[in-house]
Amino acid sequence: MKECPYGEKCYRKNPIHFGEFSHAHHAIYEKGNGSGDYEIPAKYSSEMIHTQLKLLEKLFPKAAAKKEEEAHSSSSKPPVTAPIASGSSSSGSLDTKPSGSSSSRPAASQDTSNLAKKQKLNAKNIKDYIPVVIEKGGMAKKLERAAPYNMFLTAITDSKPTHAEPLSITLQEILDESLGEIESTVQINFMVDIGWLLGHYYFAGILDKPLLVLYGDESPELLSIGKFKPQVTAIRVRMPTPFATSHTKMMFLGYTDGSMRVVISTANLYEDDWHNRTQGLWISPKLPALPEDADTGAGESLTGFKQDLMLYLVEYKISQLQPWIARIRKSDFSAINVFFLGSVPGGHRESSVRGHPWGHARLGSLLSKHATPIDDRIPVICQSSSIGSLGANVQAWIQQDFVNSLKKDSTPVGKLRQMPPFKMIYPSFGNVSGSHDGMLGGGCLPYGKNTNDKQPWLKDYLQQWKSSDRYRSRAMPHIKSYTRLNLEDQSVYWFVLTSANLSKAAWGCFNKNSNIQPCLRIANYEVGVLFLPRFVTGEDTFPLGNNRDGVPAFPLPYDVPLTPYAPDDKPFLMDYLQGLY
Repeated sequence: MKECPYGEKCYRKNPIHFGEFSHAHHAIYEKGNGSGDYEIPAKYSSEMIHTQLKLLEKLFPKAAAKKEEEAHSSSSKPPVTAPIASGSSSSGSLDTKPSGSSSSRPAASQDTSNLAKKQKLNAKNIKDYIPVVIEKGGMAKKLERAAPYNMFLTAITDSKPTHAEPLSITLQEILDESLGEIESTVQINFMVDIGWLLGHYYFAGILDKPLLVLYGDESPELLSIGKFKPQVTAIRVRMPTPFATSHTKMMFLGYTDGSMRVVISTANLYEDDWHNRTQGLWISPKLPALPEDADTGAGESLTGFKQDLMLYLVEYKISQLQPWIARIRKSDFSAINVFFLGSVPGGHRESSVRGHPWGHARLGSLLSKHATPIDDRIPVICQSSSIGSLGANVQAWIQQDFVNSLKKDSTPVGKLRQMPPFKMIYPSFGNVSGSHDGMLGGGCLPYGKNTNDKQPWLKDYLQQWKSSDRYRSRAMPHIKSYTRLNLEDQSVYWFVLTSANLSKAAWGCFNKNSNIQPCLRIANYEVGVLFLPRFVTGEDTFPLGNNRDGVPAFPLPYDVPLTPYAPDDKPFLMDYLQGLY
């Protein structure tokens, strides 16, 4: 069995991973008595290992330690794993990956009756694999009731009120058959735990359907997935520079009736991101296939979403995306009421046709055309799960580049304008220490001490993470959002849900050489959606807090008014986890 590439710092909590990779520190598990008593050496993260061991105890309560030991010591027996179904059978039969080879398939040699019993057992215990399970068949009605915004937050395992909240969602619901019979899917994401994802596909009954995965973060499991899961095509997105990231989180769902659906998310595809972290998702309406004789420009939305999405996908230069680009071209996107907002690596200049194509400059172009005039005193509110290097002061990039784009509206050019206030929601140390997962709740907040020390001015603009109205104050935010809103008249002027953190890499930085047209340099792939009231509700603003004249209140993910950091508050830094991982 191969050694886990993460070694003693392995953060995984998926038993499939433990079945495929050996871990020296799990000798602790073998020596345990199975009742939760373990002697953990000081060099290891006791909290993380306890979490891993507890998960194995829950999934394999009978002689768990003995089974784990046998799986790691014998190459003739397959390791114990959570359900991961075979891609070679349309019936969704189960198989396990042996310790010796990623390409061999032991399931064929197993006793058929034992395999059937295992499949039945796993099917009965979906809650051992997926903590929050909603009854199947109801997602179509839930999505219908979520109109006109179609924006959800992920259900929080340890916050039971979120399980029944109308605007909470699970991954199983996104794959729910009530939305359509799935024939193929695409997952574009940064981090992908393929075993965990295929477990979800198994329980959704679509494991044998073609799946294209584009991923950004290094993943040993994905390198060889096609050898034993032939229905899965996994491609790592190559970046032009070592510091760039393929950070987009987007799904395409293709249905047997020829229609499709687009999902734009903030969540990686691994267990922790769908457990106790606040994530946001926008789900498109069902997008039917156009008639064969339809014009090439047919089926576009008023927001130009379809064209912008295709232009974005072309930037990957990945041939396996071509059939999906063709499918998008032949689909009717006219029901979509939001704008597609992307970032792609490279240097980008304004064009006479599209204006600025990507990043914060693209957002500024859309706001200048379509946002109702906004008083300069209304703040720009940013919220993300990481913060980049922003410069020596607030003027350096925040005001000169970023807020300068986000302050725009349709006020006629020429009027003297002021720079609006800037506010940044980012969890404090106290927010994280009091989270559902304690200090480990900060595992999704990779803001480091080295960067923070270079921008002490930022603390004056920081706001606490609070989401009591949505039952998520203790669910640390991996969601990223940007908005302007007015508490006095309870109005939201616009809202962005995106994968893009507050950073130059994600949004872009202008090269302000006076001799040439300004060039916006972007490092990452990012995707989001822009909600503009005129296209969503036909009004100038969204109502905040309560419905207004029959228009539903915008589902803001956090509480307002905001809560500034107190003098003794400090932002949570990833360095605080040094002793835990």
